[in-house]
Amino acid sequence: MLSELFKKKSIRIAAIVTAVVLLSVVVAHFIGTNPVSQAVRTVFSPFQSGFAYLTNGIRNTADFLAEAKTYKEENERLVTEINELKKQNRDITNYREENERLMSILGLSNSLDGYTSVAATVIAYSSNNWYDTIEISRGALSGVSVGNAVITPDGVVGKVIEVGPTWSVVSAVLSPDSALGVKISRTGDVAVVEGDNELYTQSFCKMTFIDKGSNLIVGDLLETSGAGGVYPAGLNVGAVREISADAMGNLNYAIVEPAVDFSRLYEVLVITGMN
Repeated sequence: MLSELFKKKSIRIAAIVTAVVLLSVVVAHFIGTNPVSQAVRTVFSPFQSGFAYLTNGIRNTADFLAEAKTYKEENERLVTEINELKKQNRDITNYREENERLMSILGLSNSLDGYTSVAATVIAYSSNNWYDTIEISRGALSGVSVGNAVITPDGVVGKVIEVGPTWSVVSAVLSPDSALGVKISRTGDVAVVEGDNELYTQSFCKMTFIDKGSNLIVGDLLETSGAGGVYPAGLNVGAVREISADAMGNLNYAIVEPAVDFSRLYEVLVITGMN
């Protein structure tokens, strides 16, 4: 109620001031220049100045609001353009990275003398959210069969354990069911890298059957030995991360970090056979 009364009162005052100023202008216009007109101008001059100030203020406010709207629209347009440019940049980066990965896969395929192979895309991981099994986009129609080795330019991924017409399931080297013969690159000693029920959740494997006289050290690189006929010899498997030995210094086992980063696995190469 009070706000309404104040609003009405303000409107009345503004109307009176406007009327007085207009009256002063009219009087000054019609009575010319004489003592009376000068007195009238003197009396109403503050009102005229106030009216001019008020008018300029309203005009400036209107101009400011119009400019603010223009700036807001321009800012929104620029933000949209920047977001679009960012998206295009991400797309270009993704295409470049994919092209580099595919070129690496092609180079790996060309380097496998005496073997046939087919490239595939990783389409799913195991339902337990770990990387013990992986589903890929190639199957029997592409010549894939159970037991085929699966690799990347970084190293060994695992082997095929189930095949469909257009898909296959791969048991990764991390899987507790996995085992492959390896050779220590530095010494030539042989051992076995297998999955472990506890280590695979940390993306590590275990190396066992290590020769007691082996001079194994942390950081040693491991490669496929070629034993068993699944994996060609010389493929990168991983590196020794930790060594466990008994009180006599006999090696019990070693913890191995796979060469392949399973969290960033996109394309793989399946070795389908020999020429």
